[in-house]
Amino acid sequence: MGDGRLDAYRVAVERIFGEDLVSLTLYGGHAADPPEEKGEATVLIVVRHLRRDALAAYRREAPRFAKQGIPPPPIFTEKFFGRSIDVFPLEFLGMKERRKVLSGRDVLADARVNTANLRHQVEFELKGKLLSLRRLYLSAQGGRALAGVLRRTAGSIVLVARGLLLLSEGTAPYGKAQILSGIESRFRISLPLLREITTSADEKSMAGRAEEIAPGYLEEVALLCEAADLYVAGNAP
Repeated sequence: MGDGRLDAYRVAVERIFGEDLVSLTLYGGHAADPPEEKGEATVLIVVRHLRRDALAAYRREAPRFAKQGIPPPPIFTEKFFGRSIDVFPLEFLGMKERRKVLSGRDVLADARVNTANLRHQVEFELKGKLLSLRRLYLSAQGGRALAGVLRRTAGSIVLVARGLLLLSEGTAPYGKAQILSGIESRFRISLPLLREITTSADEKSMAGRAEEIAPGYLEEVALLCEAADLYVAGNAP
């Protein structure tokens, strides 16, 4: 995504929220140095007051923003933001790591992310994803549909599992292959199918192998859940 689109988006957000806008922050791959221009741009919006007319105005523009690679963002009021940092430590740690303020002030600069709830959040999200994945597996008909389930779910599972490394090491790589290698080494588990699914660009081959690899993929996600469940600070399960 070129800077021109982000500039146009910034102007639109400033117009929509006006004086209520506290911060518009780009985070993730597009905010990296150097930028990683892959996937959709992720942004955080914080406002003083979230007014109905502003929310409706953004909703009208949302399809256009999405076509430009900016999906609907999390929108916080200042109070809600301040009281949510302890609830979403995984997300806020990621935002703090790679961010670029597009408008307003840097609300993440002084945000102190308490990691006391991080293990619980990682376990909660991994187990929720596993249960959802099992339902999707049971309802998918045919190799192509099942391959779509695998490809849609694997990336987000790895990003949540990155929290295991944040717990144990205090830092973590961003690349999915590097995240998986780190987890395998630290927690002594093997995740070859997660690696295959997240790195394969051959959709036809994946569709042909989906029935074969899906059960093992489910088992690998269960291993991640167990790692989070049994984690004790300073010790791998």
